Amino acid sequence: MIRCNRHPALPLSLLSASLVLLLGACAPKSESSPVAEPAAPAETAATPAVEPATTVDAGETPRTCNADAVQALVGQEATEAVVAQATADSGSASVRVLKPGQAATMDFRQDRLNILTDDAGVIEQLNCG
Repeated sequence: MIRCNRHPALPLSLLSASLVLLLGACAPKSESSPVAEPAAPAETAATPAVEPATTVDAGETPRTCNADAVQALVGQEATEAVVAQATADSGSASVRVLKPGQAATMDFRQDRLNILTDDAGVIEQLNCG
């Protein structure tokens, strides 16, 4: 009779060691690891995407946006002067200029003017929100 000398503990120990190594790979990094610097933005726009809203004093009525008043600006380049004019003419408290594919929050703000441009910075659409 041929006897096979099996060691049942060997596969179990290999399985245990493999499990420990796999779980170790999932562990969070230690606190002593260096913190990576955030990546610099690819390009800096002439106008910030979001400008802070102005505060409303007690007794003052909140500002609301009127995009109909600035539709004549469609087709113009979104320079700082044009953006300032659009903000004033629309009565909005804040403005953001968005290029195609640029990330933006989806919150609706009745006092904010959105200026949507093409890649060259030419205004394609103006709306409130």
